[in-house]
Amino acid sequence: MINYFTLTEEYFKYLQKKTNGEILWNKNEKRPYGLIMEVGKIDFYVPFTHDLRINRFPFLKDASYQVPSEQLGYSTAGLDFQHAIPIVQSDTEAGFILANQSVFPDQKFFVKNKETEIVNKFSKYVRDYEKYISTPLKDKAKENLGFNPKIYTYSTLQYFHKELGIEASQQLKNTQEFTHKPTQQISKKHANHSVQITDKMKQQAKNTSILDYVKYYGIPVRKTSGSEYELVDQKNVKFDIRKNLFKDYNPSSDAGGDIIDFAKYIDGVNFHQAIQKNVMVDGSGSFDFSSVQSQPFVMPQIFEEGSRLNEVMVYLVNERKLESSTVKKVAESGLIKQTKNKEVAFIWADGSEDVGITLQGTKPLDYRSDIKETGLGDFIKEFTWKVGIGTRGLEQPLETGKTETKALAEEAAQKFIKEQRLYKKQIWRNSTTGHGFNFRSGPTNLEVQGKMVFTEAAIDALSYFELKGHQFNKDTRVQYQSLEGLKDNILHKSMERYEKRYGRMPEEIILSVDNDEAGELFVKKVMSDKRIKEYQEKGGKVKRDKPSIGKDWNEQLQYVKSESRGHQQNKEVQRSTQL
Repeated sequence: MINYFTLTEEYFKYLQKKTNGEILWNKNEKRPYGLIMEVGKIDFYVPFTHDLRINRFPFLKDASYQVPSEQLGYSTAGLDFQHAIPIVQSDTEAGFILANQSVFPDQKFFVKNKETEIVNKFSKYVRDYEKYISTPLKDKAKENLGFNPKIYTYSTLQYFHKELGIEASQQLKNTQEFTHKPTQQISKKHANHSVQITDKMKQQAKNTSILDYVKYYGIPVRKTSGSEYELVDQKNVKFDIRKNLFKDYNPSSDAGGDIIDFAKYIDGVNFHQAIQKNVMVDGSGSFDFSSVQSQPFVMPQIFEEGSRLNEVMVYLVNERKLESSTVKKVAESGLIKQTKNKEVAFIWADGSEDVGITLQGTKPLDYRSDIKETGLGDFIKEFTWKVGIGTRGLEQPLETGKTETKALAEEAAQKFIKEQRLYKKQIWRNSTTGHGFNFRSGPTNLEVQGKMVFTEAAIDALSYFELKGHQFNKDTRVQYQSLEGLKDNILHKSMERYEKRYGRMPEEIILSVDNDEAGELFVKKVMSDKRIKEYQEKGGKVKRDKPSIGKDWNEQLQYVKSESRGHQQNKEVQRSTQL
């Protein structure tokens, strides 16, 4: 007879520790109840899950038994063999609670009719596991195994060999095996170098798509632009599916590189392990680098006809408080345009050549949330929330999550929305690496002194110009450069271009990035760079200039303008009183 049980919270904690986080690694995933089944003389707890992921990963059908629920709308719900747990005698009372009342009627009826078939399929899964661990890595891809070896990639049975009676000597037969674990749980001390890594394996690993890698190993990501994705749990880590490169944009990190570097960085493994992990990925070795050849930037046909700037002026002057004269002057230089979608286009220029674009929305993004009850009626409460941009955005949401109450779901959705950008911001495809929005003030002749001002964004550069530009000597050339975030390669490349153009380095560089932790980390990173140290040794000056009010220079500009208007209004009131 099959019974349904839930696990106690204490047992969840025990399992999380015992399996190095493999069980319930996804904290949002619910496994509220499961079955107790006997294989041989060992009882196993086999958990239910509402989504077996068999549509995305068909091979998982061999590691599960589908138990759908029409009443819940769970077409891919069922028993997850990959997270089965052998039960020892001492576990029975402490870890399991009889929970017949938790099972939805149509699922319970389905299991009752398929009981023998379910037990037989799970028994085969357990029997094949012993065959799996004794199979060398080089043979795991062979068809004559009788099962797909990938169904054991995450199997929790690997943590229960003692309970299963598997001899240690048998485990040692497969010295080439490795398993996926989170970054902080890989021990470099026990790194396995016994596998011979061939040149063919290296090439296959190098030609593996980062997107295929994260899908295969279940690393959650979200799409942020046409070809860019970011890791949900590490938003600073982004990768480009067109170039197949990643970078950690945390100012304190220099991490970045290809798929092998990605595996080493994200999973905390060494070079040999990274190669092995990559060759196991579905479609490994199939990434076409011939399509990655750097495409030159081509100015898109997205702009309003003529020189219309009506929406741009409303946004930059009324919302961001820039002077209309500043906006018009920069626009006359061809560096600010208005798109047909009423966005601001900040043009990246390299001399007379346009090399990129940053788009800035002028209307707030329409973030929307949706919350649905997805639990088991009155027995188990669960609410799923998602956030997208506009109605269609909910079809491919930016983020989803699960909570136990509707109030928590609403709170989580609103918290996510508050963390997002208020306005659209996008770098146009194929914009040239190492460049960003920039403009110059002061004389152009080669003999004059020069300074470079670095800000995080185009609007910050324009704001700094209005706030501080008058303080520079009229005979000083000042180059204002947006770092398009905190990209230190733009800083170094723009300094190189300055030297090439004027035959000398600027006398001073001013780091005018935001007044926040990321800005401070960036400044420390720049100051420790050997190129900047060499620049200082040759007499170059480096200054940190941060806003005294607000986080960035535009916030300070808005404050100054509001204070100025207040003083002006007071003067007008005084004049009218005197009259």
